Amino acid sequence: MKKFILLAAIMMASISGFAQHEPGSLTLQPRIGFSAADFNNTSDTKARVGIVVGPEFEYTMSNRFSLAFGLNYSQQGCEQDKLDVKYKMDYLNIPIVANFYVVKGLALKAGVQPGINLSAKIDPSDAKFDEAVKKFDFSIPVGISYEFFNFVIDARYNFGVTKLFDLDKVNLDTRNLAFQLTLGYKFTLF
Repeated sequence: MKKFILLAAIMMASISGFAQHEPGSLTLQPRIGFSAADFNNTSDTKARVGIVVGPEFEYTMSNRFSLAFGLNYSQQGCEQDKLDVKYKMDYLNIPIVANFYVVKGLALKAGVQPGINLSAKIDPSDAKFDEAVKKFDFSIPVGISYEFFNFVIDARYNFGVTKLFDLDKVNLDTRNLAFQLTLGYKFTLF
């Protein structure tokens, strides 16, 4: 009898762990993780690893679909070992993502992400570079997430759409690419 009660308790806990949020609900999810960013159209660069942190709100429209809106601080850029140069760029990104739940807790994601460049530095320092970085960035995020007991592991890849530099100032025709892995916790607001 004790084994039966224990088994029933474990099954109930696992069912509640995979429960979706009700349609019409709004959740807040603080998230933190890392970003591995690089530039496209380059062969001699390696990713800059930094942090990504910020809140995300998710509105559940149905058992299979929700919309999420976030505000993330993200460290991006890259490194060129041959030239011993580091591009350090920090952004305030605003992801707007549609979530399609293929099974309870597992979501496929796609959306748009406008971003504002907060700082752009090159090491060794070059004032011409700082001035050449455009202040607005636009990316297409795609990814997958898994929610268990309100904890959410989220993996996204952001494909840059806009050119990073004013080509009149710096001859680099490139865009941002960034892989982000975050851990968050969902709080139901209503």
